[in-house]
Amino acid sequence: MTKPTPSSISFRHSWKFIVAEMAAIIFGVFLGVWISEIVENREIDQFVERSRQVMLQELSDNYDRIAKARLYHLKLLPGVVEASAALAAGEDIPQIEYRGFGAPLVTTAAYDTALSAGTFARVDPEEATEIANAYQQIANMRAVMEDYRLAVATGNRDFFSLVSTAFGDSLYAEDAALTAIANVTGQAIPDAWTSQTDAWPY
Repeated sequence: MTKPTPSSISFRHSWKFIVAEMAAIIFGVFLGVWISEIVENREIDQFVERSRQVMLQELSDNYDRIAKARLYHLKLLPGVVEASAALAAGEDIPQIEYRGFGAPLVTTAAYDTALSAGTFARVDPEEATEIANAYQQIANMRAVMEDYRLAVATGNRDFFSLVSTAFGDSLYAEDAALTAIANVTGQAIPDAWTSQTDAWPY
């Protein structure tokens, strides 16, 4: 039986050492990647949750602004209807005290940021749909109110010839926006404006 030479023993030991060292390096790399992914996913989750909270706060603030504007529009409604009826009858249009007919000053910065950052890919699909719907209703309301503003800009008499649809549609749009926001934020869903006043624009 041949005894192993010192050189062969040394080679076997060095080979085992090399394999063990390579295994340790590979394990260390995989461990580092795994930890890095955990940290990155945690940071992404924190960013998504923060974005979600900011959007909910933005929607809540928008709710308050829209609700305030809606109360003002409901207060104006009887006078606007009276003026519209006078115009239709060929009578003088009564004076209405108002502080402008502009849209509520809503904001969408948090939503726009979330969209550009791809946040919704990591938000619960049902909640993401409700949030997107709330912002869509806000966009619809702004579009209706812009048409309303343009009607005002055309002049008093022309405005009242259009107000029968423009004013009522703006109130419907405000109700839809408030309801959509309430579904996300848990705020009170308002009664439809048609149940809060006897004055109908059309």
